[in-house]
Amino acid sequence: MGAFPLLLALGVRAVCSLENNCSLDEVADWNGNFDPARKIVIMTSRLLSDAHRYILRCLSTHKGVHCCSIFTSISEVAHSVYPDSPLGPDAFHEYESLLLQDYEELVKQSYSKTGQSVDSDSLENLTFEDEGRSRLTSIEEDIPCHEASSTAKNLYGDGTGHKSVELGQKLIVSVHHFPLILCPFSPRVFVLPSEGSVAEACLSTEHKDSLSAGLPSLSTGLPSDGDEVPPAATLTAHFLYHLAAKMDLKMEIFSLGDLSKTIGKILTDMSSLYDVGRRKRTVGLLLIDRTLDLLTPCCHGDTLVDRIFSALPRKERTSSSANIKGSQAQINPGSSSLERASLEVQIPIGKILTDEGSEVDDSGLPNSIEAFLCGWDSYNSASLMVDLISLSKKASNDKFCHAELLKGSLVSTESFRGTPYLEAILDRRSKDGAILVKKWLLETLRRENMTTNVKTRPGFATKSELKPMIKALAKTQSSLIRNRGIILLATAALYALDESCSARWDAFISAEKILSVNAGDTSQSLAAQIGDLINKSVFAGSDVKRSGKTEVSRGLLSFQDALLLTVTGYILAGENFPTSGSGGPFSWQEEHFLKEAIVDAILENPSVARFKFLNGLAHEFEANLNKTKLDETKETSTDPLHVDDFDDDQWGKWGDEEEDNYKEEQAYDDMQLKLELRDRVDILFKHLHKLSGLKSKNVPLREGPLALESNLSGNPYTNKGLLYKLLTKILGKFDVPGLEYHSSTVGRLFKSGFGRFGLGQAKPSLADQNLILVFVVGGINGVEVREAQEALSESGRPDIELILGGTTFLTPDDMLDLLLGKPSYI
Repeated sequence: MGAFPLLLALGVRAVCSLENNCSLDEVADWNGNFDPARKIVIMTSRLLSDAHRYILRCLSTHKGVHCCSIFTSISEVAHSVYPDSPLGPDAFHEYESLLLQDYEELVKQSYSKTGQSVDSDSLENLTFEDEGRSRLTSIEEDIPCHEASSTAKNLYGDGTGHKSVELGQKLIVSVHHFPLILCPFSPRVFVLPSEGSVAEACLSTEHKDSLSAGLPSLSTGLPSDGDEVPPAATLTAHFLYHLAAKMDLKMEIFSLGDLSKTIGKILTDMSSLYDVGRRKRTVGLLLIDRTLDLLTPCCHGDTLVDRIFSALPRKERTSSSANIKGSQAQINPGSSSLERASLEVQIPIGKILTDEGSEVDDSGLPNSIEAFLCGWDSYNSASLMVDLISLSKKASNDKFCHAELLKGSLVSTESFRGTPYLEAILDRRSKDGAILVKKWLLETLRRENMTTNVKTRPGFATKSELKPMIKALAKTQSSLIRNRGIILLATAALYALDESCSARWDAFISAEKILSVNAGDTSQSLAAQIGDLINKSVFAGSDVKRSGKTEVSRGLLSFQDALLLTVTGYILAGENFPTSGSGGPFSWQEEHFLKEAIVDAILENPSVARFKFLNGLAHEFEANLNKTKLDETKETSTDPLHVDDFDDDQWGKWGDEEEDNYKEEQAYDDMQLKLELRDRVDILFKHLHKLSGLKSKNVPLREGPLALESNLSGNPYTNKGLLYKLLTKILGKFDVPGLEYHSSTVGRLFKSGFGRFGLGQAKPSLADQNLILVFVVGGINGVEVREAQEALSESGRPDIELILGGTTFLTPDDMLDLLLGKPSYI
């Protein structure tokens, strides 16, 4: 919303989603301009080959457009060097030609089928049977036919004005690079768009040292077997290079981890003598592999932002990159993209405002919606807009929650003062963040001259305090819209701190503390604790089935939660116990008990078949569960019957043979299923052995001071994540083994040529930079944002400006999906 005034000042008439555009978008008229729209601007964070079908559909929907400008966050060079890219060195010009070719072919096909002039109506009813004959896409079913609406027809008049589209008048297409498409949480924290090509590209290929397509491979320090570079490495390097170029910064590049070193080398090769020689502000770029520390994102830390992202539902993806059948998938069927969770959390503010006792004044909202809809089409105010009018009727329904129209995500724009709000809670723990939200609500109420009959306690923020304040601010439409930023943030905090969500989070924290304590004891105690958590999750699932509820009882963890704790336990075991000859941290007997516990738990919870190691067994699990329920029902129904009622021996023995055969077949099927399941669980534990070997395989964790810290106990420093420890050592100017500096072009020249004359260039220190950009390849979480700021404040260096970025924002559930779900290499 913050960009809308700027867009309106530039003459923008409407804004819509590229993937979800429709014919109604072309009749939107915010600026009251009666001339039909002739220009369209498309901004995308995808590769042009992936966005092609949406761009073509958009042009076919908005038929009067004669000029199309496309801005992509992927540079032209990245398009040409990206693996499997159909575009060459002159990628942008090639795409312009291919887009024009496809669009003109569609127009000609429609002309040849109808035998009439190609007007707006025929384009609106254009079918896409032969669309995409170019090498960019060859899918017909991906672009549906758009039916003509009366509103769209009225846009071009009834025979006069701009009705026909001449074939001789070619569409003007221009493609530009716009590198600053990112998702900022604050001016100091950012991640990449969750549905962009950079975040969705694979960070590793499948081999013995890789864990997941969404995570870098283990940093063995050995040269890779082949010259193949993961697609995400190329895109990430180009993104960081152009980001620094737009900020007019010269990078001093440092890397920790094998994939980070690859990205650093690509960045160094992209630099030139001109770039190095110019007078620019220097930034120290620190690249870190996510696989060097998987424990921090797997654990449930004490931050309000992490709780919010884990508690609230996410926006559904507008498109599934894994289902794209375009050029990329056709050229190399083995390459696939990730489906990362959307970064847009859906805040259900309507549920808060429509609770019992709510007095939200929304009486004028349906009329306002209807008035807005009538003014949507400036060409014909009486036009019949079926979809929009139905929305108006829905808004007039008493059962419809009017506030649902205003539900949204975390606001980080200046219009609603969202930036300072979100920036402040990023550095806060859960309790401190909630108290800060309550303080902002009180200040907003005073500014609005509103009062509430709520007794507040200093130092606490409870649901009973926050909820009446939110309702008071949302009582009128003007106040709801004016203070939407703090209302949304407070509602998100309210849901995150609600007992139903906080109980599960606190149960995770307690379980993780117990595992950490047992990891400092013996492997037997840690294995016993993991097995106990798995067995408790089975009992919790059984209680849920008996009660008929769909959610796990308060404070109890499900089997999926127990699997995440098993992952955490194996990582802790690998850090504290030497691995045995079989590669696992536990003895054969300890691991056997864990395997049997997981087998029994899976049979009791067939819903976990979504995990990759159980692919293909979902139907068998459901059938087994249904047979078990059927047998229980038969036993219950036959209990009242007695054999004495049938005195005849023949009748008593009749059917026994068939029943025995049925039982034998059922027992055989059950045994087969168990044997297959044990094989799948063995595969799971081989993957867990990889996780337990993170410390032994990752060279930076095996050597130097970072290797000794995880075994210390009783020191709060050891409970911090790797990012905190790393920044503490770097800012303290200590040596970090494995931290590689990538020399610039001039630096390599001095080192190779002028060094013999005593003109060698000293290796710079990251701590000497006043601006440090830390980018975690694989993603960051809220705990690391807070700990990074703690490390900076404890260093006593207020002159240093720290910017933290990552591939995506990770929650523990995201990590479970990456390690055991579809993206994993299990």
